[in-house]
Amino acid sequence: MSQALFPGWRPDPDGRGQLAALAGRLAAACPPTAASFKLRRPDQWHLTLCFIGHVGAGPATPKLHDALAAAARLIPPHAFTIRKITYWDGSGAVVALPHDCPALQALCDATRDAIRRCGIRPDKVTTQPHVTLAYLDRHMPVQPWLDEIDCSTEALRVDGFELLFNPGGRYEPLGEWALAGTGLPRVPQQGGLF
Repeated sequence: MSQALFPGWRPDPDGRGQLAALAGRLAAACPPTAASFKLRRPDQWHLTLCFIGHVGAGPATPKLHDALAAAARLIPPHAFTIRKITYWDGSGAVVALPHDCPALQALCDATRDAIRRCGIRPDKVTTQPHVTLAYLDRHMPVQPWLDEIDCSTEALRVDGFELLFNPGGRYEPLGEWALAGTGLPRVPQQGGLF
């Protein structure tokens, strides 16, 4: 069993429609030689904001909920579009990568900081937001056929996020927060030494 715990974004019905069209183009482009190709179900589509770990639901305390609620108040609602689909050989994941989106990265950073303020050391921070659409075998060579896929979609709205728990095969929301910021947090600037 997975026992994964993480804050994550899941698409709304319109976003699921956009990702379904993209997944359809992905499946149609898949060559017959990729026998291990397996699409993820739409209910599995998500973007992990910061991965707490395979720790069970225990860390989902009121303190963590309050910290994630504070993070949601920092970041405004925003949208992103898909730049490309690529294959990550270490995991075998076939992922949709967004165009550069400072608000989305700020949301990842804000959830990471919230988790750390609770004394939890995240297993993985998100430096490259992505949505996993499918899997292939691990450690395969570069998959050039992915470069030919039309990745155009309408903008995918990010109005909030959830604390998700994966007991195995599905994602259960343990909390949900709407984004309420009016601007992006300022990046701390280090002053000059002299």
